[in-house]
Amino acid sequence: GFNRLTKVICNVQRGRYDLWGGGTGTGKSSAILDAYVINPIEYILANPNQSLKLRVKYYNLEMATMPLMAKLMARRVFEQSEGEYLLSVNKIFGRGNYRLSKEEDRLLGEAQDYFDMLTQYVEFVDGSVSPLFVYKDLMKLANEVGNINRREDGYWDFTPKDPNLIVVVVIDHVGLITPNKDHGGNKKKAIDDLSEMLIKFRNRCGFSPVVVSQFNRSIESMDRKSNSHPDPQLSDFKDSGNPAQDADTVVALFNPIRHRLSSHNGYNMDTYGSFYRGLSVLKNRDGIDNIDIAMGFIGAVGKLKELPPVSELEADPGLVKKVLNYFNINK
Repeated sequence: GFNRLTKVICNVQRGRYDLWGGGTGTGKSSAILDAYVINPIEYILANPNQSLKLRVKYYNLEMATMPLMAKLMARRVFEQSEGEYLLSVNKIFGRGNYRLSKEEDRLLGEAQDYFDMLTQYVEFVDGSVSPLFVYKDLMKLANEVGNINRREDGYWDFTPKDPNLIVVVVIDHVGLITPNKDHGGNKKKAIDDLSEMLIKFRNRCGFSPVVVSQFNRSIESMDRKSNSHPDPQLSDFKDSGNPAQDADTVVALFNPIRHRLSSHNGYNMDTYGSFYRGLSVLKNRDGIDNIDIAMGFIGAVGKLKELPPVSELEADPGLVKKVLNYFNINK
């Protein structure tokens, strides 16, 4: 898992609304799969005597499910081979001249079994969805995992069938939501209605919304680039500021190389820049915020991993080499 981030936001929590943002290619979707899907499931499997249960509804609006599955399996192969095999989606699907070796094919078969296990916990929904579709879909889910009591005043109460079940609802990403007919094509209204609706499911059902958002282009503007430390701010979220206001926790990912920074929080970009990502906790209603954590990102397999603190890297050249080898630099 993300050990340092866990100390700040305390893993997945029932009834907490989390918002993640970043520019294109910063690893937002990979972070969500790590933090809310893979790590919790692997924790449950490793600790069969604990009472926690998990169910994830993943609205995958940006990437079709099949390429996402392939990337998850590529990630598994990478981990199981201790970084020896770094498969691309093109190679997995045999596109162009890409072909799998016998060993890669064997490892991929084992990864398929792993993915089949993941789907026991996660339901992926891709394609175009509107806030109305999400509402109807989540009401159906609420009826499956609990009992809904409708009152005469139109309000409804919810009683979970299993109080140990955490229901995570991922919207990835919110900028691709399709407006309802009554929104008149206004994306901001659609996002605001969706966020308000997710709050209701959080408050009434204890669901845990996780919303992914792109950043505004203003973060890439020359004024921001000329700033010596142009890190993400709450105002950088694209299309609407409401999710950032509504969320309990807001986390951002940042790629310093796109701002031509020579260093970031003490990490030299000449050494780490090809895979470095800065993670910032911008808001945290349940704890401390304005926390920065250095991450490494392997885009080919969608893998994010916390980097050792700068002080440890400066004191141990061997640790630097180990980090670079893991991220396939100077191998």
